[in-house]
Amino acid sequence: MMVMGIITQVKERRGNMKLRRISVDGFRNIRMSEIICSEMVALVSLNSYGKSNLLQAIDFGVDFILKNEDTKKRMMSWSKGIPLNKSMPSKDFRIEFEMEMSIDGSTYNVIYGYQFRWVRDDETGACIVGEWLKAKLDNKNQKYKALISRNMDKAFYRSAESGRCSSKISIEDNNLIVNKLKAFDSLYYYEIIKKINGLRVYIERHLDASSSYTPDPLVRKDFNALEMEVTDNLPRVIFHLSKQYPEKYELLKNAFMQLFPQIKEINVEELAFKGKFHGEIPDDLPFKLSQEVYVLYVNDHNLNQPVSFEDMSDGAKRVFLLLTNIIIADINNLSLIAVEEPENSIHPSLLQSYLRVLSQLLGKSRIIFTSHSPYIIKYLEPRNIYVGLPGKYGVAQFKRVRMSAQKTLINDATSLEMSTGDYLFELLSGTEEDIKMIEQYLETSNNE
Repeated sequence: MMVMGIITQVKERRGNMKLRRISVDGFRNIRMSEIICSEMVALVSLNSYGKSNLLQAIDFGVDFILKNEDTKKRMMSWSKGIPLNKSMPSKDFRIEFEMEMSIDGSTYNVIYGYQFRWVRDDETGACIVGEWLKAKLDNKNQKYKALISRNMDKAFYRSAESGRCSSKISIEDNNLIVNKLKAFDSLYYYEIIKKINGLRVYIERHLDASSSYTPDPLVRKDFNALEMEVTDNLPRVIFHLSKQYPEKYELLKNAFMQLFPQIKEINVEELAFKGKFHGEIPDDLPFKLSQEVYVLYVNDHNLNQPVSFEDMSDGAKRVFLLLTNIIIADINNLSLIAVEEPENSIHPSLLQSYLRVLSQLLGKSRIIFTSHSPYIIKYLEPRNIYVGLPGKYGVAQFKRVRMSAQKTLINDATSLEMSTGDYLFELLSGTEEDIKMIEQYLETSNNE
């Protein structure tokens, strides 16, 4: 049984960029791994193998684009990201994104990536050694046109639609051409440059969501209630969501109540904050005291009075937080949300419904799960499952189930009276022969 839509009257979300593929190499123990970004994909492996490292590599790669030159230099010297495995010591970091962009009524396929050398003792590292950008109209008869081309010695960009990617550009070894071209607003592909510089992802790691529900009068001075970064103050976020996007607020409530049908209503209340603060907050701190705090309540038909959301189960609190994050991600046009171990927050019997609800809230965002449980595999297409196999020297590489092997995998599991998930994890925790058996189901290269 695969994920299907169950929430009615869901309108297409706004947003004009969709991730189609991400490949990443040379971060911690991650060797070249490519993820095709369908609506939902899962990274599955045994514990402590590399799932979290792959998510952090993607987060790191996007963050690198957004940071200034000095921060980029420090990031290329970050010791916790440098590969130390014997088979790939100090391997260059490389990341590539394939995106679908809607611009002025036309759809474009865009590929952008870069590569840098980690810091080295001989002072030859901590520098960007490659960068590329190419685009085409979303048409099978179209060919990609190079817009940026860079290696260690030369850097070029395309300055006119009728020309080639041959205009030289001076660029520092700790800056990206795609950043520098933000100042070239007359470029015919300037909207593509803007969208790449606006690429954002969010990694959801709230295994314990309890602190997000505590009423808190302390807020940032530049506070925007509907940013992804402020969902730790969840009641305040929900209040502003209900006022600014009432239809999305209703959608959020309905989604949660489908999973927890004993909940009949969710309410958020604004309360005046009259507490005294001993001492003033210094002006140089980025925080201020709000005049209001907010409290979330639920009406449970089994109870004779409303209860605070703080008193709900840990699983229910994490589910509601994730649903909220997906709504906020859609509002902010985030390209990717990654969620670690969603099965830890909900009973296995509800997991299929949980995935169905998530799929309806995503809009144009894409979601990656990590899991070391067989349950989540049961409700995803095999082509959306990426398996991490134990490698030599602890190297991690995630590969997708081959299209031609999907039916065989399902049949082999069925013949043993096992689910696909149980079968894969049985092999993952088995002998070397079992690992070889899994390899027969997987792509031999990431783009097979």
